[in-house]
Amino acid sequence: RVLFRSHPSTITKIISWQIEHYTADFPSFDHDDWSAFYAPWVERKEAQLPIMLGAMSNGEIVGAVAIVDRDDLEDVDEYSPWIAALIVDPELRGQGTGSLLLSAALERCRREGIDRVYLWTHDQSDWYLRMGWAEERRQIFRGVDITIFSRRP
Repeated sequence: RVLFRSHPSTITKIISWQIEHYTADFPSFDHDDWSAFYAPWVERKEAQLPIMLGAMSNGEIVGAVAIVDRDDLEDVDEYSPWIAALIVDPELRGQGTGSLLLSAALERCRREGIDRVYLWTHDQSDWYLRMGWAEERRQIFRGVDITIFSRRP
């Protein structure tokens, strides 16, 4: 697997994984919502957030993660930046791709001089705790219990 800055042509595949993963709990995370999420990355200047990283295997995208200034949450303006939208091809989960992407995102944050980064999850709290993340708080987001985590890159 080789990490690279994801090319815009991979967005359709990544969006389909996001929709599959989130739709049951977050129906408002539809194709338009995910397209809007990725649009600033596609149009961004090199030195600005968002930053998108992807994992490739045999020339195909197998996962992606973003580093963004703000996430969808309200009342968390004190938290920035965020690691967001970590997703792995559903057929390849459990093989270390998510860990690889998370490590690459943290390394990029270190290189950018970021001293603390945040993320939230509705279904992977135990995994993030095992990966060294600290729970900041729990709250309800769009009717779903989520946990906000932080850590130093």
